[in-house]
Amino acid sequence: MPLKKTLHYLTGDYSEFTLESRIFHSICIVAIVTLAYCVPLNFFLDLPSSAWLSLVAMLIQSFLYYLSRFLKKTQLSLVLSIIIIHIILIANYFYNSGIAGPSLLLLLAVFFLVSAISPRSSYKYWLSFNILIASGLALIEYFFPNSIQSNYVSQISKFADLGTSYCLCAVIILIGLSYIKKNYYISQNMLKAKAEDLERINHAKNKMFSIVSHDLKAPIASIQSYLEILSVMDIDHQDRRQIKADLMLMTQNTDMMLSNLLMWSQSQMEGINMDKKLLDLVEVISPVIEVFQPIASRKEVELTYTIAPDLQVIADKNMLQLVIRNILSNAIKFTHPGGKIDLTANYQGEMCEIIIKDSGIGMDDATKSSIFSLQGKSSYGTKNEKGVGLGLSLCKEFSELQNGQLWFESETGKGTTFYITMPRS
Repeated sequence: MPLKKTLHYLTGDYSEFTLESRIFHSICIVAIVTLAYCVPLNFFLDLPSSAWLSLVAMLIQSFLYYLSRFLKKTQLSLVLSIIIIHIILIANYFYNSGIAGPSLLLLLAVFFLVSAISPRSSYKYWLSFNILIASGLALIEYFFPNSIQSNYVSQISKFADLGTSYCLCAVIILIGLSYIKKNYYISQNMLKAKAEDLERINHAKNKMFSIVSHDLKAPIASIQSYLEILSVMDIDHQDRRQIKADLMLMTQNTDMMLSNLLMWSQSQMEGINMDKKLLDLVEVISPVIEVFQPIASRKEVELTYTIAPDLQVIADKNMLQLVIRNILSNAIKFTHPGGKIDLTANYQGEMCEIIIKDSGIGMDDATKSSIFSLQGKSSYGTKNEKGVGLGLSLCKEFSELQNGQLWFESETGKGTTFYITMPRS
């Protein structure tokens, strides 16, 4: 097992343990390894009391690590660790040279450890406890110097003991700080990402309100004007019929606009709950074609479709129909009377490709570059039909949410071809 994976296993996964727990496990591992090293070192330096204390501490720390890491009793293990470590350091202070030994240095490391991993509700009590122990030991030595035993037999043993203690303290502090800094940077990145998302949503919201105020006002005003004409003027049957047809078209366009706005706002604010399943493509597209055939006929645009009866896709039915509705609506709007729109579908490898080709006015480079963004402005069709500025942006988003793609080819004056791909069965 690689070293990184081993350490990850020993300290615990972030999904199972809190940051404080993982810091505690890391420090336990360092303490166990260091104490295991100190046992033979202290015997070698002729410090038997420290050696036996190191051995006892190593065994206790191993049990407490097991209690936290594998039995998931971190709080109990932490409390016992703090108490036992202080007891051992008190004994070590008296039997290992007092203030001239490593005990106060180790108490300082414990102070940092308690600060880093204790719960907020109790860490101030543990810090006070640590300070009280350190102060009490120093005062006892000051007033009762004979209570302290000096076990160093040489300068080498003293420097080796203090050097080892310093290294242990440095490693404990380094581990704690590295975890804290790593968690801080992760939190900062998350906050930055949330701020960017909030800015994007706020910008999109402003765009949506702009679309609503601009694009919704025009059809409502037109409907109001038509109704006023019908109420005050006596018009013949043919004109009345034409007005009704125009009103129907306006209400259909407005309904589609509102549907787009509703779906888009839901996707931005709440996310979309997709119901992806195996669908018969003919059953998905036929109802959409039936709705748009009369609209195309009124504009004298020929709308045809060719779909093999056995084509199937994995998609959300409502989302796929919304994509096709928007593209067909645009195709009709931007195709002159006498023009043609063809919808075809075929398998292309592991995907099903839906092609919607029109003989309309096409797009210039400026329109192409902004057609899938909310920066693009809605434009009028060949008979002044009003479009909505977020339809194709929504189509692209919904296509990609279904593991599909949406792209197009267009040339000014020669029409536009849209390609939709969806996973096949």
